[in-house]
Amino acid sequence: MTRCTGVLFSSFQNEFQSTSAQTGAISSTLSGVLVNRFGCRITAVVGGLMYTVGMIGVTLAQNIYLMYVMSAVVGSGTGVAFAAANVIVAQYFKKYYPLACGITTAGYGLGFVIFGPFIQFLADTYGWRGAMLVTCAITGNVCAAGVAFRPKQLSRKGVTVTADDHEESGEHHVIPTLSTIACRNPLKCLLYETVKLLRLNLLCRSYRFSMLCFAETTFILCHGSYLVYLVPLANSSGIGDQQAALLITAFGVGSFIGVPLSGLLSQKVSTLVLYEVAMFASGCFVLVVQLQTYPFYAISSAMFGLSLGFQYTARQVMMLEFVGVDNLGSALGIFSAIGGVFDLIGPIAAGSLYDASGSFSVVFYVLAGSSFVGFLAMLSIPLLKKIEPGVYTEVAVQNV
Repeated sequence: MTRCTGVLFSSFQNEFQSTSAQTGAISSTLSGVLVNRFGCRITAVVGGLMYTVGMIGVTLAQNIYLMYVMSAVVGSGTGVAFAAANVIVAQYFKKYYPLACGITTAGYGLGFVIFGPFIQFLADTYGWRGAMLVTCAITGNVCAAGVAFRPKQLSRKGVTVTADDHEESGEHHVIPTLSTIACRNPLKCLLYETVKLLRLNLLCRSYRFSMLCFAETTFILCHGSYLVYLVPLANSSGIGDQQAALLITAFGVGSFIGVPLSGLLSQKVSTLVLYEVAMFASGCFVLVVQLQTYPFYAISSAMFGLSLGFQYTARQVMMLEFVGVDNLGSALGIFSAIGGVFDLIGPIAAGSLYDASGSFSVVFYVLAGSSFVGFLAMLSIPLLKKIEPGVYTEVAVQNV
């Protein structure tokens, strides 16, 4: 739903008299800590509450800077709930995790199908503030859904879950506790505890995970800006608001098909291959908008959504493979924190580029190039697998 705010771009810009760069900004590690400490159920409810409070704040905002703050709350809530939802699926499914992931995340694309034109309808009927308030009421159901997350004990005393447990391969280690480490320097102790709490060492222990994060940041720069500026691009070509909003629906249809289809293909084809092909295809389909007619806008949007659907499922499966189920919550938190920064930077940078050049064509050429950079980065994954140290996983010891 939050990705559909591109249809409100003009409303935001007119309301706050802001530049394209400022308006484009409206669109975490905390989630990993919450999942590890409190479990998926509480984490999902907390995420839903943060999302709801943030959306209410958005409707009350009187300037664009307050919109930034409230949007950050919305984004944090989304990231927290997102991590909990993905971890709970990984806890219950091993062999069929790709398929389960594809099914559960199909709602991502369905949301685009429904909420693109729906938000435009609400904006036309109630104004953008009323539209955001109605969507706030809908997304409040995340809290109710989170309550249904039944906790599951992953590890028993004396059992170590390995990073490659879903592949039944790879070495496993146990994270040493602070009591086993001579730590006399308070600053070092604090740093160690922070790294341990957030599990930031995943970035150093798994080079593949680090590279995946880098590749995703390049794609996030493309993805977030594409959705924000596609509708304004169509408007600049003389296409009406209602027709332009349907481009978001076309994106949703493609994503809705791509996510479960990727889950099915992952049973037969390497997820890395699927991801790389989808990343390259995404850049190609972004370039299609340069033809600047409505049919090509629709083709670009639908096929870009299809590519994103393939990437979305493949990314989740690869992340689970790289760090293991015990570390998945923290990995998603780290990924969300890094990705969130670039999700914010992307639309701002794209808006600044448009303000400087006065051309959407330049913006979309740069977005396509960003996606191609991510594709090239992922080609190094097989090599990184051979040289990375490996991920430590914790043992769940009870009654000790």
